[in-house]
Amino acid sequence: MIKFLKKLIFFPFRKVSRNARKTNWSTERNRKRVGKSLFFLAIALFTVFIFRFVWLITVNHVGGTNLTTMAKSNYKSTETVHAKRGTIYDRTGAAIAVDSSTYTIYAVIDKTQVDSNGNPLYIDKKDFTKVEDFLNSKLGIDRDLIKKQLNSKLKQVQFGPKGSDISLEKMKEIQKAAENEKIVGLGFTANISRSYPFGNFASQFIGIARPKDENGTQALKGDMGLEKAFNNVLSGENGKETYQKDIYGRPIPGTTKVIEPVKNGQDVYTTLDAQLQRNLEGYMDKAATDTGAQKLSGTLVDAHTGEILATSQRPTYTATTINDAEKQKYFTWNSLLSQSAFEPGSTFKTFLMAGALDSGKVNLNETYQRKLQVYDTTINDWDVTENKSYTLPETVTYAQGFALSSNIGMSKIEMNMGDALWGSYLNKFKFGLKVRAGLDGENPGALPSSNAVSQIQSSFGQGVAVTPLQLIRGWTAIAGNGTMLEPHIVSKVVDPNTKTSLTSKAEVVGHPVSNDAASGVRDLMLTVNTDPVYGTSYSTSGDSEQNLAAGPLFMVNGEPAAVKTGTAQIASTTGGYMTGSQDYLYSAVVMYPAKNPDFIFYMNVKIPTESWTLKYIARVANPLLTSAEAMKNDLSVSADTDTKAGKVTIENYKGKDSGDTADSLRRTVLSPVIIGTGAKVTAQSIAEGEKVSANSRILLLTNDKDQVMPDMYDWSKKEVEQLANWFGIKVTYEGSGNKVLTQSIETSTNVKKGQTLTVKMGN
Repeated sequence: MIKFLKKLIFFPFRKVSRNARKTNWSTERNRKRVGKSLFFLAIALFTVFIFRFVWLITVNHVGGTNLTTMAKSNYKSTETVHAKRGTIYDRTGAAIAVDSSTYTIYAVIDKTQVDSNGNPLYIDKKDFTKVEDFLNSKLGIDRDLIKKQLNSKLKQVQFGPKGSDISLEKMKEIQKAAENEKIVGLGFTANISRSYPFGNFASQFIGIARPKDENGTQALKGDMGLEKAFNNVLSGENGKETYQKDIYGRPIPGTTKVIEPVKNGQDVYTTLDAQLQRNLEGYMDKAATDTGAQKLSGTLVDAHTGEILATSQRPTYTATTINDAEKQKYFTWNSLLSQSAFEPGSTFKTFLMAGALDSGKVNLNETYQRKLQVYDTTINDWDVTENKSYTLPETVTYAQGFALSSNIGMSKIEMNMGDALWGSYLNKFKFGLKVRAGLDGENPGALPSSNAVSQIQSSFGQGVAVTPLQLIRGWTAIAGNGTMLEPHIVSKVVDPNTKTSLTSKAEVVGHPVSNDAASGVRDLMLTVNTDPVYGTSYSTSGDSEQNLAAGPLFMVNGEPAAVKTGTAQIASTTGGYMTGSQDYLYSAVVMYPAKNPDFIFYMNVKIPTESWTLKYIARVANPLLTSAEAMKNDLSVSADTDTKAGKVTIENYKGKDSGDTADSLRRTVLSPVIIGTGAKVTAQSIAEGEKVSANSRILLLTNDKDQVMPDMYDWSKKEVEQLANWFGIKVTYEGSGNKVLTQSIETSTNVKKGQTLTVKMGN
């Protein structure tokens, strides 16, 4: 094209020159000739430009560049609108985790950066020392680092960790100070971040969210705890907007257009109560200092609803100390509530006694000798001395044996029950199964091995592994007259985009023992605290710190609580159990009031360095339960969110992981029930696409090789018939009502096709 234009431009002049030499034309005639040539040249050039213009309009490309896109970019811009991550609240609406902004300071050292009047917008070299002093005094940034960055060949520099994560208040303070000292060239970039206003507040349970790069943009993503487990609920979806801009790149008002609407994350209201949680954190700090223990864990539960009101552990961290958390000896990122299993020790005797009373396999007034040899294993009680004698009477009743926490007594009861019957109660209490409360990385624990010694030892909490969350699930049945509740961690999920909410209710998950059996266990737990001879929590010296005279150690509002204490051996990494004088997991479960509990509190202390006494747990339990009892009426009132009840759309879960599906459904405030132990879902009781209310029960049939009968207590007739259809069994009904009260086929037993199931209905 260029060669062609050169020929086109210079050819007429060459031709004129040659003709002028050949001919002897006059000047006037030569001018006319040149004029004609220029005229035709202009027409030719115009034709070329018109052709090129039409070509560009038609093809719309020059080389690899799209001209339309380039043109639009000059007057139009598309921006990503970041979704706001949902806030995590306590049950009353106090913010636990909320989006916030932090800032990173930078310095401009590019000398081309000036304003419209030519004034510098960069740091002049003569001001380097002044800026060095300023940043060092305001942010504590190392002088050598400041000097190195300011003398670099970059156009803009930052100053490491101390120049980042600056709060809004600090940023404004620095801006004002820089203005007062006439320092130019310093600026701030905003960073998305997550703020935890309460500091030390159920840290491993709540977790933390951090900025992560996703598709070229930064977004907050849950790293641990509730933040991670509910990440999909909290995250939301980014949107896109376009707007026209003027020649300076500024948005023109009224030109913004939404391409994809932003969908902000949903807000999660936990079951925690901020006041009770703060109280627990303070008591746990003191307990950690007083005991010097490797680990501590404590959890308070509403016995009527299964809601976790407060939970804490030590060692722990806050958002500001998280980077140094692992420097603490024995620190773990795991939530001790649900992610770490252990042998519980004697608190587990509550379940053995509940099963024995329910099945009629124990006479509490019958006596026994405190001697027992099981195959090659000698079982002793805690008060045995070096010469194999006992400090308390050797012959006791089974009721007294429970009060003194006799391993031999519980072992004899288990042997009377038989391994199969005891194993059936372990299944009814759902040990060995995850709670599926919606938390991430939950530990399933483990049932005892099949050998006879392990089965017997499990009666007093050895050879079986549990989490506090599993224990709490079981204890709701003891506190609730046999009705077992699912522990809840979320009270409400609110969608700000639709102004709807899903509110949780108490969820019944079984009825492992009778009312009489549960009540009988609570009566026995009361003797643990009140029997002056055998009670393991009856103090002969009292507790001066709590102004308690000799008597029950666990007292609330002047009344003794129902208690079961525990001292568990700890497995050694080299095999067997640890043998140090204090190498134990000490624990207690406390129910108050003893006759009809409102609250359950459980705490354990692993390997204290100070001489052990139950007073350390009582000093946490007593004031915490006293506060909870005073707040009892307020705890039943949830935060007002001015929303209407929402619905959950059921998806197709066939072929999906059964456990993950159950956890996911729990996070949408539904009540999943896994049928069998298979890894995959093969059928579901609610069809895909159906919209259901919060707390709706959905049955998930798994690819289990056996058909195992679930606990159907509280099920509807429709749900019973769905299971019967899946299992191919017949059902007969007794009584009237809307809910299952009893079933003829025991929980956890295998079911054969054609078998008849008799169900008693009631309200």
